[in-house]
Amino acid sequence: MSRRTRPSAASTIHIPRQRGRREPVILVVSSEPSSTLTSRAALAVGRWAWKHRLAWAPTAIATALLVVTGAVHLIEPRTAWFLAVLAVAPVGVWAWGMLRRRPTSRQAAALRALLAAFATAVGAWLALAVWFGPVQPALFTAWTVLTLAAQVAWLVARRLTFVSEKESA
Repeated sequence: MSRRTRPSAASTIHIPRQRGRREPVILVVSSEPSSTLTSRAALAVGRWAWKHRLAWAPTAIATALLVVTGAVHLIEPRTAWFLAVLAVAPVGVWAWGMLRRRPTSRQAAALRALLAAFATAVGAWLALAVWFGPVQPALFTAWTVLTLAAQVAWLVARRLTFVSEKESA
């Protein structure tokens, strides 16, 4: 039997010599389970996701909304009527803000209008998903498009904010 170097984290157990055997039996018990390629890949993806968790916030929120709307659809789909009324609130807030005080630049006005339209689309999706179910093909496609738009806008806004903070410092 060849001598091998044992890892520092492993425990070695010596079993007393058995009759008829010339070599002692050595059993090495590792403190960590052997990691497979799948577990290593899952661990790497998990570490990457944890490191970049803030960058993927819109996708995480959208996924949570998908699950919640599915549960609410199963429990009480009539909640959609209340959500439909709330869906028009962002446009109302935007219109009220435009009447009270106009933004100083066209870019700010366009951004506010775009945010109000996006929030209204999300509210309408919520109401429809609760009423019909979020896995309807048209609603799932709308969820995918809204999630992708939110994720791209989030990443662009983070990049622009990060660049402007570096330039101002």
